[in-house]
Amino acid sequence: MGTKITYLFIVIAAIIEFLTVKAWFLCKSFADFFHLSSINIPLQIEYYADLDKGTSLFLTRFFTNKLINTLFDLLRIYLQFWDIRFGASWFSLTGYFGIFAGFFYIFSNKKKRWYHWTMLIVILLLPLIEILKEPHISIFLKSSYLWLPFSLFSFYGIFQFLKHGKWKKRLITIIILLLISIWWIVFLPFTIPRYCVLQ
Repeated sequence: MGTKITYLFIVIAAIIEFLTVKAWFLCKSFADFFHLSSINIPLQIEYYADLDKGTSLFLTRFFTNKLINTLFDLLRIYLQFWDIRFGASWFSLTGYFGIFAGFFYIFSNKKKRWYHWTMLIVILLLPLIEILKEPHISIFLKSSYLWLPFSLFSFYGIFQFLKHGKWKKRLITIIILLLISIWWIVFLPFTIPRYCVLQ
């Protein structure tokens, strides 16, 4: 596919992703279920221990302690960040697709360079800033580390997707994703309150 057409679609994706994240600027912060908290751990342990009646004492103690429970909680919250419902609202559906296309092309690339590994590590670790630290800053500032790097990575993924393979099928796929993303922007005001605290 021609380089000019590829860049045109990346520019269109960038505009859609910007409009998507701009809708989030009405929020004060992300909802509590994106942050790891030790407050609920004792209650969760008690709840899980009650469910384990009839199970051996060793298994109950192994799976219902603070360390294991905190690790499971951390994993649950981390995977929640990658949930398609949140990703399609935070990055746009096109951006979300681009992120996973970027992962695919890096993992399928036989000649991985140091910058491929750097991109992967940064993208995988960035959500932990919000999960573990919960910075008390505006969504606008949070987007600098939770949206901008992911958007740049998604542009890389979209570029690689359009550059390789049968260009007509890939072009149609990107056009469909862009149209759905534009349509989805209309419904963002109804989905955003699920994931954030409004100002």
